[in-house]
Amino acid sequence: MQPNTSRSWTRRAAAAAMALGLAGAPLFAVTPAMAATTGSLLYSTDNGATWSSNPTVAPGATVLVRAWYNNADPVEYTGTQVSTTLPPGFTLAPNSTMVCLNPTTPAGSEATPTLSEADGRTSSLVCNTDTGQSGAINEAAVWSGPTLTISPTAGLFGQPVGATSGVMEFGKKRYFNMNNCDRQISGNGPQLMTSITAPGLGPYVAGSNVSNSADTVPTCPAAPGWPVNLQGTQPLDLLGQRYINMNNCVRQIAGTGNGPQLTTSITAPGLGPYQAGTNTKNTIDTAPTCPAAPGWPVNFSGTQPLDLLGNRYLNLNNCVRQIAGTGNGPQLTTTITTPSVGPYQAGTNTKNTIDTAPTCPAAPGWPVNISGTQAFDTLDTARGAGFVQFAMTAPTCQAAQTATVTGTGFTVPPSTSCLTIAPTTRSRLTVTKTGSR
Repeated sequence: MQPNTSRSWTRRAAAAAMALGLAGAPLFAVTPAMAATTGSLLYSTDNGATWSSNPTVAPGATVLVRAWYNNADPVEYTGTQVSTTLPPGFTLAPNSTMVCLNPTTPAGSEATPTLSEADGRTSSLVCNTDTGQSGAINEAAVWSGPTLTISPTAGLFGQPVGATSGVMEFGKKRYFNMNNCDRQISGNGPQLMTSITAPGLGPYVAGSNVSNSADTVPTCPAAPGWPVNLQGTQPLDLLGQRYINMNNCVRQIAGTGNGPQLTTSITAPGLGPYQAGTNTKNTIDTAPTCPAAPGWPVNFSGTQPLDLLGNRYLNLNNCVRQIAGTGNGPQLTTTITTPSVGPYQAGTNTKNTIDTAPTCPAAPGWPVNISGTQAFDTLDTARGAGFVQFAMTAPTCQAAQTATVTGTGFTVPPSTSCLTIAPTTRSRLTVTKTGSR
């Protein structure tokens, strides 16, 4: 299958033979993949401490099953399914089905999955039951008898917990580190806040970036005549999150009419009380969070949900307007489009193409002074791994045989024994992708 088509693709990746002591149908079926999309099937008989493609399983034992996928392509796929049928005699452990992202696990190392980011500070594992995700998988919807059919993102990114087909997302950087750099010409004079680096902003730039580590300090280069007044950075965690709910909180010094304006978009200690509640999560905010700041009441505010699911670029606009005829008078920066910011809109968006120019519509009495756009590329093809997991219970006897002894005048209780059967088949993993963006 090629990117950006709706053609069905089929590719089967055979997992190693497993010594489950049974013969029969293949254990796993997950369906199609491109050349860079891979899958593997692993088992654990010690409650997840170790993983193997060919375990020996005792009668009646519980086995954890993981079907890994790794999307190393630069696109997300839709219509994707992971499916399997339990081996004969095995039964599903109720309420054991789960779906997880584990993006720092490189292909081929799923037996020793990575649980921490490279800096060791944050977990790289997120599952459907974690805070902010969709909750427990609806097993009645995804299991039909012994057969599982499930989306690889069921219960993640706000997707339904009973989804049998859905998105296999491409790998994303962990953080959008958003900077706010507030510069002030003098005293309580005009404020100029920026969040991006773009030629159209001249020296008034800010070092927002995407990275697999969280920034702890902002980057606010010197701008002649406009020293930095306030600055901060907020690492917005993108792991398993669908939306950036971007806030603009525009405050104005009290009692000044068209006096100095201060716009902030983030929460960071360096901004003092001038905070804004931008966040990442799987639901859309309907109102911004703009805490009170003494002496600087909120003038107007808004929030815009930026949908990251299947979208590679965050095209962040900065539109700096200046009240007409005032020289170095009040500056007003906005980054979002939302009704409550009135005509002071900015065309920030998420999509799979890069904007080359900002969108800053006309605002009567406040012509655009400077403006710019920066495309933040969230793609990281080394971070597209995840898995579907469930537990199954082995039959107490894989093959039973009973012998009896009878005769005139006596009865001997029957004798039953169990046989363990050497593996004769290979389990197979199939990942099916029926479409892409």
